[in-house]
Amino acid sequence: MADFDLVSIKALGQANDGSYLIDINNVIYEIEDNAKLVIKENAYVRLLDRTIGKNIEVEVKSGATLEYYIVNSTSSHNFKVYGELRVMEVSLNETKEDFIVSLEKQNAVCDIKNLSILDGSKSYYNQKIIHNDKETFSNISNIGIAINGASITFDTTGKIEKGKAKSKCAQLSRGIVMDNDSVIVAKPILLIDEFDCFANHGASIGKMSDEDLFYLMSRGLTKNEAFLLILGGIINPYISSIPREEIRNDLFAKISDRTR
Repeated sequence: MADFDLVSIKALGQANDGSYLIDINNVIYEIEDNAKLVIKENAYVRLLDRTIGKNIEVEVKSGATLEYYIVNSTSSHNFKVYGELRVMEVSLNETKEDFIVSLEKQNAVCDIKNLSILDGSKSYYNQKIIHNDKETFSNISNIGIAINGASITFDTTGKIEKGKAKSKCAQLSRGIVMDNDSVIVAKPILLIDEFDCFANHGASIGKMSDEDLFYLMSRGLTKNEAFLLILGGIINPYISSIPREEIRNDLFAKISDRTR
């Protein structure tokens, strides 16, 4: 993953209504406070969000594509999408997050990938996707890894309004618990008011295979090394996609420390 220059969103200045208008695609903008953002038509924009306890509103105009990276944020997010939204979220912190997306125009797209690795605390993700026009498309993919009595809940709702034909809504949550005291809960909900559409959801939760760990340990790896090797195959696609090397390295280091 190529790195991009990191620029504060405040460098853009605000429009009369207090929003930030964004259309430059060769940098990654960092959000640092409560913000109302508008991605201009046909722009290709990258945003980084590491905010704590803020409220973020984003509108993605027609023809625009937004890559939105969330790293250890505990903020609430509200998106209005006329173009394309791609979200990559990686969290090692306790959070209670509201994440709401409304797809407002035909062919609007939302793809959300969320990785939560939690050690000894609780996180709750309230995710809602609302299809407000026909032929809109959404996908949510959650992975939770709970360690040392951690608790992770994915409360995921997809809604296709009546008359929004040919829309597609997909949800998948996967969980790995590392001990008997850890808990992962998946609550997939589909609210479908239209017959001519496609919607599905799924969830799978279990422990990491002891057989796989023992096999790798029999080849000379320590238990921690074996665990990290298996875990790496799950988490690397998420973390490696973040377009800042120092953030990737910091996440990998913290994950390694937590699994010792």
